[in-house]
Amino acid sequence: MPEPCNDLQIGDWRFSPALNRLLGDDSEIQLEPKAAGVLAILAERAGELVSRQELLDSVWAGTVVSDDALTQVIIKLRKAFGDSSRKPSYVRTIPKKGYCLVAPVSVLDITPESPVGPVTVRLSEAPLGYKKPLAFGILALVLFAWFLLRPSHEPTYDLAVDDEASSIAVLPFEATSESEREQRFARGIAAELNTDLSALPHLWVINTTLDSGQKIAARYVVTGNVQQAGEHLDVHVRLLETATQRQLWSQRYAKPLRDLFEIQRTISRDVTQQLSLKVSAADMQRLARRYTPSLQAYEAFLNGQSQLLLRQQEANSEARYWYRQAIEADPNFARAYAGLALSHAADYRNRWVDDGGTALQQAQEMAQSGAQIDPNISEVYWVLGYVAAQKREHDSAIVHLEKALELDRSYADAYALMGGINTYRGKPGHSVGQLRQALRLNQTAGYLYYLLLGRAYFFTDQYEQALINLNESLARNPVNLEARIYLMATALMQGDQDGAEWQKDEIQSNVEQFDPENWLATYPMTDQVQIEKLRRTFAQAGF
Repeated sequence: MPEPCNDLQIGDWRFSPALNRLLGDDSEIQLEPKAAGVLAILAERAGELVSRQELLDSVWAGTVVSDDALTQVIIKLRKAFGDSSRKPSYVRTIPKKGYCLVAPVSVLDITPESPVGPVTVRLSEAPLGYKKPLAFGILALVLFAWFLLRPSHEPTYDLAVDDEASSIAVLPFEATSESEREQRFARGIAAELNTDLSALPHLWVINTTLDSGQKIAARYVVTGNVQQAGEHLDVHVRLLETATQRQLWSQRYAKPLRDLFEIQRTISRDVTQQLSLKVSAADMQRLARRYTPSLQAYEAFLNGQSQLLLRQQEANSEARYWYRQAIEADPNFARAYAGLALSHAADYRNRWVDDGGTALQQAQEMAQSGAQIDPNISEVYWVLGYVAAQKREHDSAIVHLEKALELDRSYADAYALMGGINTYRGKPGHSVGQLRQALRLNQTAGYLYYLLLGRAYFFTDQYEQALINLNESLARNPVNLEARIYLMATALMQGDQDGAEWQKDEIQSNVEQFDPENWLATYPMTDQVQIEKLRRTFAQAGF
């Protein structure tokens, strides 16, 4: 009897979907089930663009993963084929869109009389009226075999979310008017709900927006809208199930503005109850606790948060002004101290001030003040970890970040910083899982997450992965010096002299008289093996 799924001839390789296997003239390669699934879909649509989202939705259906999972599979397929991303003979990357199988594909008729006899019509060359029905039938058989043989569980992250059912995304609440004050309240109510839910020990909270360009990687979604009229506030909150888009619960809260904190407490409690989580009395008490009793201090804090998130020098200074106003209205407002600490850390990180040492010291002092007032603010421990990392006190930094994650296990920035620090201290293998977790928890991540992940891949000698993530970083921040340094080093490791020369020219055009030794002197890396690897690449590039 023939197998339930025909084999395919892909270029010089015979692909057996039923066995997840590639056969060459003198070699046999066993593919992982996900890689076989991706290859089957690419083969079914040979010569056509298949988007990344289509592949993720088909092969990882019902599973929460980041784009990095697909990237890894493509790299494994290229290695199996002996293919090159720069001059592909099998899998071509279509930047920002997806992938295309460019090798010729034909169907092998597996029968006892003709074990490898090829059908003469190739999928990539079939007439339009014939290609689609044939391809559809092949794909159905391929996927049938793949689903039968796939493992029941394949973890995606080193720090995997342990229960998809307990994941939620709080989308930004919408203001019903153009009023700046109403918009601040909308942002603040959603942010407070996010903060409250993040403190619950059995819930993962995903940071995303509807326009992030990614599928929302959470079981549940909370949406809401806010209307503020004079001294009255009307908040409408909805809970939806992501897979079905079914609304599970809806509630309207209409109260005087002076009861804002009571509204926030009630929303957090009601959403938690709808999720049927096992919440301890201590956690419920934490949900009921607000960070300031002063509406004036809270509004100033919201102003500061909105400015800080712009990540611009002038806005950062504006944020600091508002945090100080919040502290003046309530000297015991710990989260305002945390915000103030973050603004000073941003000054140091982005070199927005001449005296970076003073900015770093101020960040540390403000974080310590916040921790003394309230030791349950995760942001202050992130700042303390960041300051320690810049001082190359990496073990101390990790302790601070572990405390931040103890308070908020969904704190994506804490995973990202921990991953960056582990690379600094010579443990890039640890970094990869932590940075993937950060990207999974923060779908709106900026350039820094991709830079840190690319750097970790560079030091684990996974240069194609490094290249992909470093280019993603550079696309989000074209002037970032560190991304160009690692792109130059990665190109050299791949033997790409032209690419390395291009990056060297960009470095020199952006930084006059760039001196690698001066750069390394201020770089918080402590692993000497990695530092020497960077020195060798600088020398090889002709610096």
